[in-house]
Amino acid sequence: MSDFRRNPITGQWVIIAENRAQRPQQVEVQQVVRADVACPFCEGCEHSTPSEVFALRAAGSQPNGPGWRVRVVPNKYPALEASASSAANLNREIIPPQSKPDEPIDRAAAAGRHEIIIESPRHLCSVAELNDAQFTEVVEVYHQRLATLRQSKQFRSAVIFKNGGPSAGATLAHVHSQLMAFENNSPQFGDRLSNFQSYYEQQGSCPVCDMSCEVSIDPRRLVAQTSNFVAYCPFASRHAYETWIVPLAHASHFDAQAVESLPELAALLRAVLVKLQRIVKLPAYNYILHTAPFDTVVNGHYHWHIEILPRTSNLAGFELGTGCYINAVLPEQAAAELRKAE
Repeated sequence: MSDFRRNPITGQWVIIAENRAQRPQQVEVQQVVRADVACPFCEGCEHSTPSEVFALRAAGSQPNGPGWRVRVVPNKYPALEASASSAANLNREIIPPQSKPDEPIDRAAAAGRHEIIIESPRHLCSVAELNDAQFTEVVEVYHQRLATLRQSKQFRSAVIFKNGGPSAGATLAHVHSQLMAFENNSPQFGDRLSNFQSYYEQQGSCPVCDMSCEVSIDPRRLVAQTSNFVAYCPFASRHAYETWIVPLAHASHFDAQAVESLPELAALLRAVLVKLQRIVKLPAYNYILHTAPFDTVVNGHYHWHIEILPRTSNLAGFELGTGCYINAVLPEQAAAELRKAE
């Protein structure tokens, strides 16, 4: 029997419908990497990208040349661009000349910074091809970039994400992540922060802390746990095998996480992605690192976390029309499969 489940943070409903996994599949969509397109992210092709803003390099190697291990460059085709206007101007309502004063159109400049984090000088197409030490450096660069952007005081919030595979939005196969920093909080950031705060005011506790506590009491949705972090499938998973990784101790800002714990986090994140690959076989996925906005103080309601969203199916008419997801794999079953996968 199908089951309605609700996300306590967003209020979003999902339908867990295991019988949907048995549907016949006539259509197979294949997306392949074009061999005739040179990769601009490979070592030796540094001239193909904008000048780097940060890199982990071998001693003596020169910027924008070979010798790097992880490299950060501005996105050549950014979704956000630096704005000449002040943050105050971004907040004002803009009414086009053809609009009547009583019919305002909500609009604001999408100003900020859009960076690419190139995770290896070699042409690797999967995080599974990086070892734990190499992926630790990637996570350390996430930490460093967020700390630097916060300290600059030019941005109010940021998000780091990976599009793994063509159907997850990747246009280049070479392993890389992206960082988008906003000069002004986007509506999505405001809504997310508001949802966390509303839960805290109603329940007197952090929603992610409560979710983690539920898993410790009933470990059926537990995927893996280390000394400082836990990975589990959320009760209201939107996607089959959706997994969240969260710090066990409450923490609102990822860039304030102890540097000493980053190798542990990197090993857990990579292990979950490898498990996912074992089960789904060449999966497409997104992962998103959510952290509190830069201009918020450490607080009791926001808890930074990483969401891993496998793309095992496409959004169809029901999801697009209602905002309610249909998941064909019970989260408890997904966690059991992930636990067993090596």
